[in-house]
Amino acid sequence: MADFQLAEEILKAGSIERDALKLALDITQEGVELLEIAERIEGFIRSRGAAPAFPVNISIDGVAAHYTPAPGDEKRIPPRSIVKVDVGVHVNGYIADAAVTVSFNPDYTGLVRAAWKGLEAAISTARDGVTLNTIGKNVYEAIKRLGYKPIENLMGHKIERYELHAGKSVPNVPALEYRFVKMRRGEVYAIEPFATDGAGYVVDQGYSNIYRVVSARRIKKEAELSKLLQELWRRFRGLPFASRWVLSEGIADDLSQLERLVKMGRVYHYPTLVEAKRGMVSQFEDTVVVVDDGCRPLAGTLSLVAP
Repeated sequence: MADFQLAEEILKAGSIERDALKLALDITQEGVELLEIAERIEGFIRSRGAAPAFPVNISIDGVAAHYTPAPGDEKRIPPRSIVKVDVGVHVNGYIADAAVTVSFNPDYTGLVRAAWKGLEAAISTARDGVTLNTIGKNVYEAIKRLGYKPIENLMGHKIERYELHAGKSVPNVPALEYRFVKMRRGEVYAIEPFATDGAGYVVDQGYSNIYRVVSARRIKKEAELSKLLQELWRRFRGLPFASRWVLSEGIADDLSQLERLVKMGRVYHYPTLVEAKRGMVSQFEDTVVVVDDGCRPLAGTLSLVAP
């Protein structure tokens, strides 16, 4: 990467991301409150001089993605569950995004390994000039080889400053639309294979407690709402945020105005993503910087867990 300052900030985000994932692996245990896990990880990220790039996602069993604890959430990690912990870190807008799966049920060992092998296949393939379809093909084959299905409508994504999803997607299943789309040197990607014993795709179901400002344009004759909207933009710059942050950081006294902004289309509320046939889901993810002869993983996710 030509810009040294950019590289330094991304490398710092990756280093903090790795340590945050280690903490996640340590504290994600049966019976622990999801709220405690999320707040400890987010607090750790802030203690290192960075900020969460999005709320810590804790997705259990057939939930694949997009769930973070609500304010006062009393949910706990269930016995014999399979848990995905997805963590984002940013340093001055430069983002690292990675995830691990923790299983408390030996029946899911193969499923956990399938997603891990999918990520391994993707990272070994990623380099300047490779097509995204080639990566999707290798992820698909790695997961299918172990008897599971990749989730076809969840994908990795190119990352830019303050932008988690910057145009290009990294499929987990090959498709014609990716045949001529290539990775290029210096680009940053979050690569995230999901494996399931279910249908192989997810559907929207329920509240995630995760939001994002999609338009910061002022609202006519709504001074208080406009003020809240501007503050959300100033704090998060278009990155996802949690409803509990709105309260804990004193941005608003309650969530009613936030919900009004959602109804007006100025703020987006992410739906929780659930496997269509309630199959179990595993996930591993790392953020990589593309170089000529390969890629540089920032968090080193594969070395943290060896299923």
